[in-house]
Amino acid sequence: MAKFRQIRSIAEMLKSPEIEARLAEIGSRVLTGAQSDSNATYVASLRMNAREGTSRVTVQVGAAPIIGMAVEAKRGTLARALGQAGG
Repeated sequence: MAKFRQIRSIAEMLKSPEIEARLAEIGSRVLTGAQSDSNATYVASLRMNAREGTSRVTVQVGAAPIIGMAVEAKRGTLARALGQAGG
């Protein structure tokens, strides 16, 4: 009798520890890159959050709303950090 490999569904894979670890690694690189900004208030407000939603694991990197929008509009710090992190 042939042996069959166990195949995980896409839904299971999107919630897997491997995906969460990979996203956390990219998120950490984005956070580190964004922390090089010259605005100390902006840097102090940067946060990385990981959570498991109903269908997948997500990792978000962001700053406080007002300062975050101003810095992103002026310099694109998070967008550049994401590009450098390979995300």
